[in-house]
Amino acid sequence: MNRDLIVINTLVFNSYVSKGFKQEQFFDFVSKLGVKKIEIRREYIKDFSSELQAISKASKETGIQVFYSVPRTIFVNNIVDKENLNKYLEEARAMNCKDVKLNIGDYENYKGNLKEDLSPFVDLKFNITVENDQTQQNGTYKNIIKFLNDCKAQNINIGYVYDIGNWYWVDENELDNAKRLKEFTRYIHLKDVKKTEDGNLTLPLDDGDIKWREILDILPKNIEVGLEYPCKDIYVVEAGVKKLLEY
Repeated sequence: MNRDLIVINTLVFNSYVSKGFKQEQFFDFVSKLGVKKIEIRREYIKDFSSELQAISKASKETGIQVFYSVPRTIFVNNIVDKENLNKYLEEARAMNCKDVKLNIGDYENYKGNLKEDLSPFVDLKFNITVENDQTQQNGTYKNIIKFLNDCKAQNINIGYVYDIGNWYWVDENELDNAKRLKEFTRYIHLKDVKKTEDGNLTLPLDDGDIKWREILDILPKNIEVGLEYPCKDIYVVEAGVKKLLEY
């Protein structure tokens, strides 16, 4: 894989975040890996006014492109959550970020004008995507394809983030869904997962049951792939990057 396509999601630094590290502190390490893209997690930000500014500064100093993972939904109570969408995009803009990942939300009973409601956000020239998360509402093929097809039919430029592991939480097959969703996929979240008696575990590559190389063979080439799993130390992060480079 081309190194330029690799993204480091800050979940890999979860053990450091839990000790009080902030996301702007990871840019230098990502740069030393030779990776030029980082995905900031909104839930890790505690002080938005200072941290967004610090992330923007780190991005400019290192030349690392920022992606923004927002674990919030476009639709709330069956309408577009315009106020919060504006807020999330303003946060992205403050970090010099153009790539924003969201979840779909309460779309099943939405009765509005999709083009009219979403165009103001899509027209801001952000690369907006939705992801399959670990919930029935946002993470099942049926609900995802309905929204993506509706966007396609109305020429609404919203893409899809294929999360390779989250299918385990909704009991769907990751290989089958890769084939069915590949035309919409613009970004990939890569991890491994293992089923255990205590539930599903998110793990580094090749430590679980997912045939991730086979899935990458199915999905589009020349799109970004983000490493997104907790790592006990930086050597596990380095190993993940090495595996992608060797793919």
